[in-house]
Amino acid sequence: MQNVADQEKPTRFRIPFTRLVLQSGVHLSQVRSRQGAAKIAAFALTGLLLLLQYTLWFGTGGAVSLWRLQRQIAAQQAQDARMNERDLALAAKVLDLRQGLASVQDLARSQLGMIKKDETFYQVIQQPGRDSRSAQH
Repeated sequence: MQNVADQEKPTRFRIPFTRLVLQSGVHLSQVRSRQGAAKIAAFALTGLLLLLQYTLWFGTGGAVSLWRLQRQIAAQQAQDARMNERDLALAAKVLDLRQGLASVQDLARSQLGMIKKDETFYQVIQQPGRDSRSAQH
């Protein structure tokens, strides 16, 4: 006795590969061309994505230039803080010079070598090769 499954099998014919028709009515060659087009489109989109990522990271205005600018801003802010401290010290010195005569006299003596009337100026010169410790003993 034959099996029911064996009876329902249709006879197979050899059909050329290019003429094979799928159930949807589309030839296999058309499916292959669509797959090729899909691969090309996928490669093109991947390339575009990589190009956009490159410009995002390394292009003008990208992440690398942003990090560089942030470092430059931090360095400039540190320099500004140092300059502000120097400006405050100079402003205090100017205020002291405007208000007090003692500071003007001190600067004149130290920087210009000036002396008052009735003062005697003594200049101590050390001999070369002798330091201040050996001169005291």
